Amino acid sequence: MIKVNNVSKKIKRRTILEDITLQFEQGKMYLLRGHNGSGKTMLLRLLCGLIKPDTGTVEQKDYTYGVLIENPQFEQHETARENLNFLASIQKKIGKDEIETSLAKVNLLKHADEKVKTFSLGMKQRLGLSQAIMENPDVLLLDEPFNALDDKHFELIIELLQEWKKDKIIVIAAHGFDYEKYPIFDEVILMNDGKISEKLIV
Repeated sequence: MIKVNNVSKKIKRRTILEDITLQFEQGKMYLLRGHNGSGKTMLLRLLCGLIKPDTGTVEQKDYTYGVLIENPQFEQHETARENLNFLASIQKKIGKDEIETSLAKVNLLKHADEKVKTFSLGMKQRLGLSQAIMENPDVLLLDEPFNALDDKHFELIIELLQEWKKDKIIVIAAHGFDYEKYPIFDEVILMNDGKISEKLIV
């Protein structure tokens, strides 16, 4: 479980998160919804430790994190496989098999040896998801993971998220996601100007 207790954060004197109190449980999936600049991405950054709160606390176990925040950054002149091999070499937790599996799950295995510069935006997004999941993290934090996906791969990622959430905490920021049409989330958190405006159990 991750507990966010009365957290506030300012950057350059601008309040980006204000008095945030939330709880994220294992085996559940959460949607952060709100306009651009509402604080969704900053909350994801807070959860994985990229920013620290000015006031309040974040209580969490010693979790491992898979993160896709904003546009995935890859070496454009390297192949998909080479990019993932390099990223995997940092922690040295996984090998070839896990990389192959993660590429296959997002339907990129047949493109594994193509250079990323030839990829469409949707393919780059799926490569970002492959990178986020390949080390089988405890927590998945995904910022606009459905961007640029065609209908086929949107449905694929929806299915994968439902599979992945069984033993993970998943928090997704997606400002336009239709959670009534796709009722995959356990809780919807509406954000506005760095604050929680509403929490919906769905």
